[in-house]
Amino acid sequence: MLLHLLYDSLLQIEGEYRYIWTSRWTLIKCLYLWTRYAAILNGLISLANSTTCNKIATFLTVFGGLTISVTTMILMVRTYTLYERSKKLLLFFFALWFGVGGFMFWAVTKWIGVGNSSIAANSNFECWTTQDGLHSIGFLCYLSLLIGESVIVLLTLGIVIRRFSRDMNGLLQSLYRDGVWFYIAILPFTVATVAITLSSRPGLSKLLDSPLLTMHALLVCRMIIHAREIAAEEDRRASAVNRIFRERKMTSNVVVDISPDNQV
Repeated sequence: MLLHLLYDSLLQIEGEYRYIWTSRWTLIKCLYLWTRYAAILNGLISLANSTTCNKIATFLTVFGGLTISVTTMILMVRTYTLYERSKKLLLFFFALWFGVGGFMFWAVTKWIGVGNSSIAANSNFECWTTQDGLHSIGFLCYLSLLIGESVIVLLTLGIVIRRFSRDMNGLLQSLYRDGVWFYIAILPFTVATVAITLSSRPGLSKLLDSPLLTMHALLVCRMIIHAREIAAEEDRRASAVNRIFRERKMTSNVVVDISPDNQV
């Protein structure tokens, strides 16, 4: 998974420099940088701690969960923009994020308590696969994430469909231009994680943390660069059109004197 993140970073390095690093500091820029490099840091640390069950592994799980919650916040901000900064939606997203986040915080504190008792008894990877409590808490965290993301995806699709309900071409263009397909691409990974966690034996769901974090970070970062690239392209087109109109206006204002005294 780390290789996927590094490879994607190399592919996106030009767009990231142009649309992220050289842009002014905003909330989205901060969230993007956290998502991109926290996911890579998580992968680097896990390389040295991939087969042991200790406090570093606990930290990585909590840190990865926090990074995924940041990607969810980015999706909320993007949807909030599509709704033309609706105050009602903003309040709803605050309630949703803090509600889901509060539940996950409670679940993580319980998870750490169960995990620490397992670490004290067994320092190898077996402790993850022998604790039903860890499995149940992990499932609840994944399920709450799925509920939150499903609400965001439905709201995003809803506004796009309402705008272009009678224009299929406009709908398809909006799905691409506004980056809605990134939402649709992210959700199946969360659904698969919940389904596998529900049907698998305790401990196996721990193996899903890295793929889930990787795909969230990869797709959300690509969505931000894509949105800024599209916005920059639209600005360039608008500037070109305005320049043409200004040139035509200047040409039309030129007065040609064809009086007899001015003829050669």
